[in-house]
Amino acid sequence: MLLYIILPVIIFIPGAILCREKFGKIGRAIFCAYFGIVVCTVAAMRLNVGTDYIAYRRIYEDMLFHPEWMNSSRLEKGYYLTQYFLSERFPDFRVMFAVWAFMFSAAVAIWIYKNSTRPEISSVAFVMYGMFFYSMNFLRQYTAAVIILYAFENIKKKDFLRYLVMVLFATCFHWSAIIMIPFYFILQIKLQPILLTIYFVLAGLVLVFSWDVIEVIRAFYEKYEMTSSYLYETSAEMTMGTYLFYAIGYIILFALIFAFRKKTYEKSPDNCFYMSCMLFVVLFEFWGAKHAIISRFALFFVIPGVLGLLPDTINAACEFLSEKIKQKAAAKAIVYAAVLCSACYFYGELMVNNGNGCTPYFSWYSLYKENQEAAQEEPEQIVTTTAPDETTVTDDDYEGYIEDDEDFEIVYVDEDEFWGS
Repeated sequence: MLLYIILPVIIFIPGAILCREKFGKIGRAIFCAYFGIVVCTVAAMRLNVGTDYIAYRRIYEDMLFHPEWMNSSRLEKGYYLTQYFLSERFPDFRVMFAVWAFMFSAAVAIWIYKNSTRPEISSVAFVMYGMFFYSMNFLRQYTAAVIILYAFENIKKKDFLRYLVMVLFATCFHWSAIIMIPFYFILQIKLQPILLTIYFVLAGLVLVFSWDVIEVIRAFYEKYEMTSSYLYETSAEMTMGTYLFYAIGYIILFALIFAFRKKTYEKSPDNCFYMSCMLFVVLFEFWGAKHAIISRFALFFVIPGVLGLLPDTINAACEFLSEKIKQKAAAKAIVYAAVLCSACYFYGELMVNNGNGCTPYFSWYSLYKENQEAAQEEPEQIVTTTAPDETTVTDDDYEGYIEDDEDFEIVYVDEDEFWGS
């Protein structure tokens, strides 16, 4: 827990120094590289941290002995090809998590360097508004989200063909990215109070009649003989909602951002696009409070929505309050205090409620030290593992099992029992 508490601090302080105007692009580049290294290191060294950690570890270790599963698995082939390539060369599952951590952190750091007006603000927001915890889970969907993040640049350039190609590429890692095709047009609409009201009314109706909407989608899937366990009442993520603090936290942030929309729109035309992204973060988390699975679609919008818009919002708010109270220092203090309180609420709730299974933090290096100490005390004890005799991966048991680290025995449990525990 202590690591998570100090993480925003060790990111912000160097950023506040290096991102000053006198250091220019070189300072920004150095800081973004530093930020990428920090978050990559924390994510890569974790052990059994994250709701999906054990499931992805299990698939990787099973693929070491049965790579032919790639031909019959329901999982997206882009993900499996990457796993196959890594497992052919590295038997240690930790390498796989390190590679994913590097890809995510590098992609976000580069995007911040190119697009953020205040890299130190965006970097801290990446940690405190949950995006860092998201990156330690949902490896397939987060990969798709990163691809979509760069596909969004084609919306700014009004290049639909390249956008479409990148969206289709993202579906190779998670099928849900297909919903991003119509958003090429939706995200170009400038968000104003009247339109916002219409969105919220429609969102409320969708929430009220959500099961009817799901029934229509389910019928479509069944008509074309497609399957998805998430569409049925047997799925815990369909019948249960996410923690309310996700929706509340993003609503508070959106309210602060929308209040200064005029000034942020003036600062950059890209902010109109980021504002629309931020709205859909709120909407998907709003619906996710009833059906948890729906909240995952917010992954496609949260990075540009928060990291792209928050820096200019802070600058706009400081300018606005400076005009009202004529004290720049006091204005900045008020704005930063408001934003910090909002971020601390979200980040604190994330840690207290063990958001995405990321708390407490435990690293494989700590386990290595414990094993070394134990080996010195009892050097005669040797732990060995053997390959499985046959495939253990099926569509039904992909998620929902626990691992006994003491004797390396894998124990499978019912999905409802797993989530209930």
